[in-house]
Amino acid sequence: MPPPLILLVDDNRFSLELLTHGLELAGLRCHGAGRGQDAIEFCRQQRPDLVVMDMAMPEMDGLQTTAELRQLFRDDWVPILFLSANGDEEQVMAGLRIGGDDYLIKPVNPELLLTKIQVFLRIAHLQQQITQDAIRLARYYEENEFEQTLALELIQRLTYRSFVGQAHIWHKLHPAGIFNGDVVCRSLSAPGIEHFLLADCTGHGLTAAISALPVIDGFYELVKQYLSTSLLASGINKKLHSLLPTGRFVAAALCSIDYTQHTLSIWNGGTPCALLIGAGGKLKHLFPPRYPPLGILDESDFDSGLEQIPWQDGDLLVLTSDGITEACMPHGKLFGIDGVIRAIETGWPDSVGKHVLAALSEHLDGNHAQDDVSLLIVKLHTPKD
Repeated sequence: MPPPLILLVDDNRFSLELLTHGLELAGLRCHGAGRGQDAIEFCRQQRPDLVVMDMAMPEMDGLQTTAELRQLFRDDWVPILFLSANGDEEQVMAGLRIGGDDYLIKPVNPELLLTKIQVFLRIAHLQQQITQDAIRLARYYEENEFEQTLALELIQRLTYRSFVGQAHIWHKLHPAGIFNGDVVCRSLSAPGIEHFLLADCTGHGLTAAISALPVIDGFYELVKQYLSTSLLASGINKKLHSLLPTGRFVAAALCSIDYTQHTLSIWNGGTPCALLIGAGGKLKHLFPPRYPPLGILDESDFDSGLEQIPWQDGDLLVLTSDGITEACMPHGKLFGIDGVIRAIETGWPDSVGKHVLAALSEHLDGNHAQDDVSLLIVKLHTPKD
């Protein structure tokens, strides 16, 4: 890397040669300009690392020259040191206001000038590093935004593809950040059997969303094989146990609705709120989280036992993640399962989902949810032949 380039601007030829000789002996490169216009023309072709500017020059003085140079240097910071013959305070302040960074009184102490130049070169170097870091950060941010948007669209397509046109299903996913670590999935298997999954991956944001991908893939792939809910739970757990790093797991509720037998089967691993709601919005049954989340236990320790109960036309299956039940008011009170049930009763029968979310928003009292929020409502009914 070549030595720093110093632009010396002074109409006094002897002073210019003296400064050039001293700075070159110190290992700096110098270019001399006897007029302000010459300095401007030089800077249009090449950017110096620092400018030493005499204030008093004919035609274009140091103040006018500095104003022009600042326009040329608008994208970069180049230190400008003034040399003043009389040290007039008004002149010095005018120079600093117009774009100068420091000044020295003539006759100049060569050692002091060199010290100031070295200090300002260090500051300029740090400024350049900050600018370059800011450019790299901005570029990274743009690339990251593009990648996140692409990944988000992929995850949304995987998640929402099976809900289009299903009037008996209402669902809402609201991420705490850009990405949602909660997912809901639906698929049909054997005639008359509909499968649902609500999953809450550890944490939130991109890391949680990445953990959701094998959950989504495993659910749809295994349902295609006409497996029971019990085997679905075992298969997804096996996949996650082999893929997810230690400390990563997925709380999930896997449900199957048999429209022929009017039965509801659920495997619940860590989902706090899985409800069957009957007439008038009253709780008929709470499915507790009997098992650990998916991905923690290996195949030999995993329990895929189901809870199965009958349902009646008009009942609702309601599943939520802990982003709803564990949402806190400013003073620390949780929304809880009771909050969900009260909102269901208020919104019964046609606005249950909207009332749950409205009650949650009121509970948070204007604060943002600290975790991803997911809500799935399925209206159970006997299909028409």
